[in-house]
Parts: sequence; structure tokens; C-alpha cells
Amino acid sequence: MRNDGVGKDSMDAVEHDKRGAGGRPAAGRKGEVDARLLDAATRLFLALGFDATSCDQVALDARAGKASIYARYANKGALFAAVIESNLARLFAAPDALDVDDSPLRERITAATMSVVEQALQPDAVALLRLLVAEAPRLRDMALSADQLRWRMGVGRVAGAIAARSSEPGAIARATVPATQLIDIVLAPALLRALLGEDGGGLMQSAKQCIGAAIDFLAAGGALDSWD
Repeated sequence: MRNDGVGKDSMDAVEHDKRGAGGRPAAGRKGEVDARLLDAATRLFLALGFDATSCDQVALDARAGKASIYARYANKGALFAAVIESNLARLFAAPDALDVDDSPLRERITAATMSVVEQALQPDAVALLRLLVAEAPRLRDMALSADQLRWRMGVGRVAGAIAARSSEPGAIARATVPATQLIDIVLAPALLRALLGEDGGGLMQSAKQCIGAAIDFLAAGGALDSWD
């Protein structure tokens, strides 16, 4: 007899309410269940870490059946990867107000990089980074590389700002090289200091100064010569 930590009858009733014809989740509720599972898994992974979090706990916290997890994720590792992906997408989504295509190159780079830093230093983002650091070996097992993480945390946005005036095919891919250098120079030190508990306001001011120095460094080395 299965014991998921909750009464089977009550859990079946909860699941029944969320299912349409044929036993599948009603169309309007499937996304709701997905969101509840990811929200619950995020809270538990952040609070307890990977090893101490169970799928049973996630299901209970999300008010869903354990089967709801395995219908979506092959195992706890796949659920953890989905948590990382969904939170990176949420925390580092490009801001709607960022529109610098007509600005000079330095202004475009500064605005894009500052928007990345601002989002990266939010408390939720720093908490996610702590989880990433703690579970780094496991992330390698899930093929989530450092390059992929950097892209999700802002390299793509900065590359887009650099290449904003170019009509050349593959311009953003080519701009990824200086964009990655900028993110590594500016964001990595700020995040390390944030992990050590430094105040976000002071880090923002330091990052702004660092962006200017990083742009000067790249320009002096010719990395920005072909962009306008």
C-alpha cells in the first residue's frame, strides 16, 4: 500500500478536482499545477538543499499528487533542473523598458549590463546563486554548463545590445565574445561579494564604475572596433 505522507482518499479528491475528461488535468488547470509544483520545489530546494528534499514533500507542499510530479519529470534531478531553468528565466527576463537600439555603443552596453547586474543582485537571485554553488557538481551531471548559465544570466542581453545596429547574419553570436568578457569582469565579482553578505546598494555603485572600466579595457584591446 502506497504511503505518500497524506491520506490517499483526500489526495485523490484533490487530484479529481483538477482533472477533466479521461482523468487528465483540465486545460485551464494544467499550467496551475505546473506552477504550484515548481514554486513548491523552489522553496524546498532553497530551504533544504537537493538531498534533503523529496518528491513527496514537493507534492504535499504543492497540494498535488506524487503522480503529478512523475508525469512531468523523470526523477528529482529533472525536477531540480526545471527549477533552475524556470527561475533563471524569471529572474533574468529582459526588462520591457530596456530599449537602447538607437543609443551609442557605450550607452547600449552600459544600460544592458546594468540591467543584468540589478536583477542578479536581487535577494531571490542571490539565493538561487547559493543553491547553484551548493549543487554545482549535480548541475554538471545535468549538462547545465557554465556557458549556458552565463547566457541565461545576461550574456545574451548584452550581446544583443552590442549587435543592435548590425544587420550582419550571426552578429549576436559574434558579439557573444565581448559580452561574455563584460559579464565575467563585472558580474562575477559583484555576485561573489553579494554571497559574502555585502549591501546591494554599494555593489550597484561599484558595478557601474566597473562597467566603464571594462568597456575601456575591451575597447583598448580592439574587441569593440567593429561595432557602432
